[in-house]
Amino acid sequence: MTESKIDYEALIEKLHGDGPIVATEPPLRGAAAAAAGHELMLAEYGSEEAINRAIRAGRPCVGDARRGPSPTVRGRIPDADYAALARLRQLSGKCESELVREAIHLLLQANKLAN
Repeated sequence: MTESKIDYEALIEKLHGDGPIVATEPPLRGAAAAAAGHELMLAEYGSEEAINRAIRAGRPCVGDARRGPSPTVRGRIPDADYAALARLRQLSGKCESELVREAIHLLLQANKLAN
């Protein structure tokens, strides 16, 4: 599943027009609702394993697919560098962690310690 900007108002208009949305069947409840939701998720994600990956609690691992937390690197930087990093976050749309991982990888490549 890819992240994209969806114009939900335009989609509603295309699918339903100006009229009210009317249920064609009674709402599902309990086990029937859970089963229908599970079928919908299988159709969307394709397998039980993909569903489990999508709903797994916590942040996704970076790098290999091993279990457990990813290694964490902490450090302090000057205020001016932090302000520039904040500006880069705005310009790139990337999160701080992603930019730090990219910067470390570029440093390792420059020192011929990574491909």
